[in-house]
This record gives sequence, C-alpha cells and structure tokens, in this order.
Amino acid sequence: MAAYDISPLSTKVDFMAYTRDSVQLLVNKMFTLNKVRIEEGMALELPKEEVFRLPRQRPVPKDKPKTRFQKFMEEKNMQKRKRSRLVFDDVSQDWVPRWGYGSVKKNQEKAQWLHEVKEGEDPYADPFERKAVEQKLVAAKQKMREVRNKVEAAGGKLRASVADLKDGKVNSGRGKDALREAIKRAQTASGSRGKFDRTAPNEATNLQPKKKHKGVTKSLGEEKAAYLKTATRLLSGGVDKDKAAKVGASGGATQVPRGKKGKSNLAARRSKNGGRMHHKK
Repeated sequence: MAAYDISPLSTKVDFMAYTRDSVQLLVNKMFTLNKVRIEEGMALELPKEEVFRLPRQRPVPKDKPKTRFQKFMEEKNMQKRKRSRLVFDDVSQDWVPRWGYGSVKKNQEKAQWLHEVKEGEDPYADPFERKAVEQKLVAAKQKMREVRNKVEAAGGKLRASVADLKDGKVNSGRGKDALREAIKRAQTASGSRGKFDRTAPNEATNLQPKKKHKGVTKSLGEEKAAYLKTATRLLSGGVDKDKAAKVGASGGATQVPRGKKGKSNLAARRSKNGGRMHHKK
C-alpha cells in the first residue's frame, strides 16, 4: 500500500499531528469500502477502477508462449516428472550421470567395438563413421524442431517459398515457379554457395543465373564505331579533356584519393617480411 500527498508543507507544521490526521483520513476511506467475509475473517474489497498507477521503468512482462510439447502435455494430461541425475552403468559398474560428460550413453558407445552388419547394408562401409553422421543428422533435426517451435509459439508458421493452399484450392500457376525458387535458394544456402555441395540424382543445376561477360575481341566495324563514339563525345565537349588526358597518361588507372597535406588515405603496403613499405620522396 502506498499513500501520496503532494500538497506543500510549511516548516512550522507539526509533522506528527499532520501524519496522524492523514492516516485517520485513509482509515476512514477504507471503512467506506465494501466488506467481504473470508476464512480468516472480515476483509475489504478494493475498488476496481484505477486510482493511481505507479510508473514502471520497463513494460509489464508478457506470458511466455507455450511450446508444442507443453501444449501436447496439457492435452494428454501428462505430468512432468523429475528424473534422477545419476543412473547405474552396467559397463563401468558404477553410478554415472544420465547426460553430459561421462554419461551412461557415452560409456556404452565407447565400449561398443563390434557392429553387426544387417541385411541390406554395405559390409565394407565404416559403421563408426555412419554412426557419427546419423548423430549429426539427429542434432540438425532437433535444431530445426526448436526453431519451428519458437516460430509457432510466436504466432507464425515456418514455411518454405512454396505457394500456400488458400481457400482449399491449389494455386497451380505458382506451384512450379515456387518449387523452382525453393530449389534455387537451397542450392546457394551453404557457405560455398553450392560450389562444393553434392547434388541429388536428377537435380537441375542450371537454375542459377549466369553473368554474361563482354567479349574481349571485337570485329573491325565494332571497334571503329567505338572509336568514333569516343571522338564525337570528345569534340562535342561532353568529356573533360584534362581529366581524360590524366587518365590516359596514367595508363587508365584511377587517381588515388589523397587527404590533407597530400598524404594518401590508403594504408601503406606491407612487404613480404611483415613490415610496412615506405616510399622515398
């Protein structure tokens, strides 16, 4: 409970008497409220309308959205039970952690030195390497599920760039283009932009747009037309003659920007030995 009095006070006021009168007014106001009887005794019902709102530094925290598994547990009336952290390991004949470093699963994987080749499997394949790949795949799927749950909890849906089903009808006009766009994005989603990635059987690899480079060699007519165009611009005054002369004298290289006192803004070049190269004036 908090009470505020913003009226100005004089130094000659008796603060004890003033405080007593203020508390008496507060008690009188409380006894005007509705009375409610509860198990502990008589209680007062506070008014529902806001009288004064205390300022907050930050907004009121929102309820954390429930994940898909939490909603599933509520639908099935499942109760979360806490499991013990230590379990008995048959391999080491000792109590070890259930998860983490030195867990029972890690000890069983280390002790398993023999793998049975099942029917249909390649007998010459490395089973340990296949097991490591499967574990990485499981971890990637779990990460994808976590991202999906966060997106769904926020009120959205995780989808690809494939056309949606609207009003129960398939948009056949966009289906092929959307699938093509999804494949094109997936092909360049890796760090190497798909250069060193393996392709699936019958996968189209010509979906990415290719840059068209201008040919170095030109025919005699094209070269003559380019020279005439440059000469026309030069004689008509459309080109800065002094600037063109400087560019031509430097062999076509652009001039290095310089700052105050004629110093170059670019960093000094490093030599092969690691030091900086200094140019003599």
